[in-house]
Amino acid sequence: MKNTYLWLAQLVTGILIAVTLGIHMVWMHLDTILSALGIDATEPTSWASMIQRSRDIGWVVLYIFLLAFGLYHALYGLRNIIFESIQSRRIRLVVTWSILAFGILAFAWGTYVPIILLSK
Repeated sequence: MKNTYLWLAQLVTGILIAVTLGIHMVWMHLDTILSALGIDATEPTSWASMIQRSRDIGWVVLYIFLLAFGLYHALYGLRNIIFESIQSRRIRLVVTWSILAFGILAFAWGTYVPIILLSK
């Protein structure tokens, strides 16, 4: 039953990645469509624009969620791929804890800069 919930979370994070990445892609790379809709998206990849977005709580939250969804989706998928070739319960436990530790460190590292920039 536990794996059912983890697999459901895998599917849900895939959908949430598509939504958050879709928002990011439209805003960053489809400036002609946004300008046709009346939204000012001039030079979204310029340094000034990136710093401006880093001070907007909405964008910081979007990017942190995208990071969390992406990390879970990728690392749980990697864990399942590794588990297909490993039968030992002890090694599976080591793999699970190693991936969990890596995920926590990657999330902490990935959220450090946006949170620091938001606080400035």
